[in-house]
Amino acid sequence: MRRLRSWIRRTPGLWALGAVVLAGAPAWAGYGELSDQWESYQPEGLYQTQTAAAPAAAPAKAESAGSDEFERQKEVLAQARKRWTEALAQPAPSEGFYSPPAEALARLRDAADDAEVAARALAVDGITLEDLEVLTWLRNPGIRAAQDRLRGVLERYTQAWNLDEILRQYTAFTEGLMNGVGPMKGREPVQMRFPFPGLLALKGEIVTQEVRAAAEGLEIARRTAITNIRKAYWNLEFVTEAERITAEMLDLLERLESVAKARYESGKTNFQDVIQVRIRRETVTEDVQTLFEQRHTVESKLREILDLPPDAAVGRPTKVEPVRNVPQLGPLYELALDRRQELRRLRAQVGKMERMIELAETRIYPDYTLNLSLYQDEAVTQVGTARMKEPFATVTTASVGAGLPKMPWYGRGDAYVRETRQKLDALRQRLRKEEAAARFGVHDAWFRLDRAAREEALYAGKVVDLSRAALDVATRGYEAGEVMFADVIGSYMGWLGANLTEARKRADLGVAWAELAEAIGVDQRGTNR
Repeated sequence: MRRLRSWIRRTPGLWALGAVVLAGAPAWAGYGELSDQWESYQPEGLYQTQTAAAPAAAPAKAESAGSDEFERQKEVLAQARKRWTEALAQPAPSEGFYSPPAEALARLRDAADDAEVAARALAVDGITLEDLEVLTWLRNPGIRAAQDRLRGVLERYTQAWNLDEILRQYTAFTEGLMNGVGPMKGREPVQMRFPFPGLLALKGEIVTQEVRAAAEGLEIARRTAITNIRKAYWNLEFVTEAERITAEMLDLLERLESVAKARYESGKTNFQDVIQVRIRRETVTEDVQTLFEQRHTVESKLREILDLPPDAAVGRPTKVEPVRNVPQLGPLYELALDRRQELRRLRAQVGKMERMIELAETRIYPDYTLNLSLYQDEAVTQVGTARMKEPFATVTTASVGAGLPKMPWYGRGDAYVRETRQKLDALRQRLRKEEAAARFGVHDAWFRLDRAAREEALYAGKVVDLSRAALDVATRGYEAGEVMFADVIGSYMGWLGANLTEARKRADLGVAWAELAEAIGVDQRGTNR
């Protein structure tokens, strides 16, 4: 024992160590208890109740919420493009200018890409206006060009997310998986998560407005082509009727010439009457040649509209009667403001520019937060003495200034936004101007329709019958020697002029219906079919 006490006195450090070990024994016991409590900890009952029905945790490689939203927005844009593409393959919607009848469309469908089939359909005598409209719908180059332009605009749906998708892929492929904690997932910059999906949705709305404008451009092309074919049809119908009338007039003049010869041979008149009849007959014969060439001109217009070669024959049209009931003018104004394609296209352009401004302001103006605490999903080596870069900004960019949000293009795009606002105001004023012009166009077209209807009714109901009666009375009087030749030839020319004018007014009535439909933007079929 004496020797042990002597050894302890010679080693005081060992004595101090023993004292520390004996004093720390209660601490070891406390740590063990704390560890047991940590391992056996369970949340409160309320929390367990709320989370019991929650779905299972996503796998380690699941995408972030921002990625899910991005993919959802991509799907929305893809579905919108699909709907527009399918609409292109179908007949025009109910609010379109013109929808081809299903029966005629099925019967002439092969003529869309086969010029020979279209030429055979055009060469049939008795061709109807309905068939010409359907052939125009299927073959007109202007309509096809507008369809291709619309298909081109539809590609912008893909472009709306293409750049953002490239940036996302760049982030996924170039950033390392160096997360110190949590699941091993690709690091996606926080700028790409918020407000990225919202911006993509705005881009999609901008593209949708562009597509609507292009769709209205397609309706304008269809409206123009259908109106042109209707006007050409009515002109062709007039030329055909005029040829018939002048041919009948030549027969009447030949009979009058025979009467004049008989009277001259009997000594009841002079040779001057025979000469006057021959002059009139030669004049009318020249008019027939003029009508023949005019018919070829109208046929050439038909071939242009239908994209057919110059040697394609054109049959004689079926004679139809135009609608003679003139609609009330008042309701047509509101109908035109709602349905005219130029106004709809301008409204789509206004909507596009409004969303462009919203997109720019979302990207360059301060948000509800300055976002000074946003940070990337970087590796833990960005903190501590071994960090490779600072986790938060340590300096303020001179071009931004203290206290301002560090948003893209802030301060540099402001002038562009002001410029776009001015362009938007100008576009709205242009829309107002076009609305006023549309109202005038409706009134002007309605006036021409009303005048054509009244004049056609006058000639068809009175003038033609009176001129025929005058011709018959003058012919009988001349044969009896009671009427001068000048009166007879005047009645013949009066009959010819009245019949040609009546045919022209009937065609003008059909043309006026077509022009009124074009001014309103709604299909107004000017025939009783």
